[in-house]
Amino acid sequence: MGVPISQAWTVATYVLKQKLMRRSRYPLVLMLEPLMRCNLACAGCGKIQYPAHVLKSQLTPEQCFKAVEECGTPMVAIPGGEPLLHPQMPEIVAGLVARKKYVYMCTNALLLAKNLHLFKPSKYLSFSVHVDGQREHHDFAVCREGGYDIAMEGVRAAVAAGFRVTTNTTLFDGADPNSVRLHFDEMMEAGVESMMVSPGYTYDKAPDQKHFLGRARSKKLFRAILSNRKKSWRFNASPIFMEFLMGKKQLTCTPWGMPTYSIFGWQKPCYLLQDGYADSFDELMESVKWSEYGTESGNPKCANCMVHSGYEASGVNYTFGSFKGMFQTVKAMLFDSYKDQGATDLLAGWKKTSHEVPMVFVPTPPRADAAKGQQAAEAVAAAPVAPAADVVNPDQMETAAGTVHEQLEGWTPQLTTEAEVREAMEKAFDYRGDVTITRKDGSSVAGYLYDRQYGAAFKDCFVRIIPTGKQTKDVIPYADIGAIAFTGKDTAAGKTFENWVKRYWEKKAAGEQNIQIEPEYLGD
Repeated sequence: MGVPISQAWTVATYVLKQKLMRRSRYPLVLMLEPLMRCNLACAGCGKIQYPAHVLKSQLTPEQCFKAVEECGTPMVAIPGGEPLLHPQMPEIVAGLVARKKYVYMCTNALLLAKNLHLFKPSKYLSFSVHVDGQREHHDFAVCREGGYDIAMEGVRAAVAAGFRVTTNTTLFDGADPNSVRLHFDEMMEAGVESMMVSPGYTYDKAPDQKHFLGRARSKKLFRAILSNRKKSWRFNASPIFMEFLMGKKQLTCTPWGMPTYSIFGWQKPCYLLQDGYADSFDELMESVKWSEYGTESGNPKCANCMVHSGYEASGVNYTFGSFKGMFQTVKAMLFDSYKDQGATDLLAGWKKTSHEVPMVFVPTPPRADAAKGQQAAEAVAAAPVAPAADVVNPDQMETAAGTVHEQLEGWTPQLTTEAEVREAMEKAFDYRGDVTITRKDGSSVAGYLYDRQYGAAFKDCFVRIIPTGKQTKDVIPYADIGAIAFTGKDTAAGKTFENWVKRYWEKKAAGEQNIQIEPEYLGD
């Protein structure tokens, strides 16, 4: 078993209680994000692209404890960003352990070994270490040479000190299933308690937009990896979720299963999508139109998702939803080798893809700047437009399309109609840089626009913004907005994976070592 009996029992009784209370939607794990800053800049990550003043912000221990009490889940995962960059992380973890919450502190382990003395071993605490594969693959995925060795130093130190240690592996297109299986062997030899593995999500803010797995290829990959399983491997995931990854089970997404709380509030609808924020957990559960999310909804942002945060709770719900589900889960636990000659053949003949993945093109709007307006308009007219795509079954897709972003930095849109205001606010909400809003009374505020609330009536629409250099959150009705300018640097633009790969090999040829992509500079 991949988790202690006490934890399995706590989770089982919690879920059964929800079933007895006839709750169709309930959280299983709170995803608590105390900060967004990180000491890595991974190719597939779209969680850390924010202005410096946002990256410097962080939740207080009291805010973390309040979110945990609101949500009431038996388990709390602490992702980020890198949690060990938070100066009060030991206090936060100690407070959660005191509340008898099972805590998974997610870390890239670059700072783990030298910070272990700040934590105490407990059955309630596990360090979930980000290790994306064997040394070469991991270092390339996290865009830092030597990252694997530092992470494994932290893993071994934590295991030796008596801490629970698990690993978290995210796979993208290009992963070699043979190498992943060897990686599992290495993690077990290092003494980790269990492993989590999941396909990556198609973050449209990630530097790498050409290595996203489609559902069809994900199932082939995980069938090859997880079939003919070794007895020594232990996984920190429900058997039903694992069968889902292998293509043996159909599950629907439960976006409410792992709600997310961060410096912005309660994230709508899930850990992966940022479609707005609620001020309370109850507001989150009541205000989100859940039918608009999940692969089966037709939402293109959900089409290829098979990620743990959306489907692990689905697997648990399947187990406790019927006698059939319980029987199949017990069977999967007892007979977990999954002998499969077809999977063996997949391993033997696995070929890496060329990564010639189509990109989604979004044309750049013409600038209001008179000097540049005509040039921008001509650029839009000349830009290629993606052809209309036929409706495709997501389960038949081998690769997932990435995104080419609009170049909005420096843009000042015209706001002469309500429709133009609505469109501009949607673009500003999606923009990963500061904007400057000028109210109709002449006052202005510059900062990060992190939320917008839109309704049928224009008078009910508003944006929420974190002013630069402040910890406050301002609310501005659409009706009060006279102008908006995209004045800040777009932190999600200009850092392409292809450019980094080119520079990597140039530096490698020049004999450089410890090559890496540096995270966003935050100043003094």
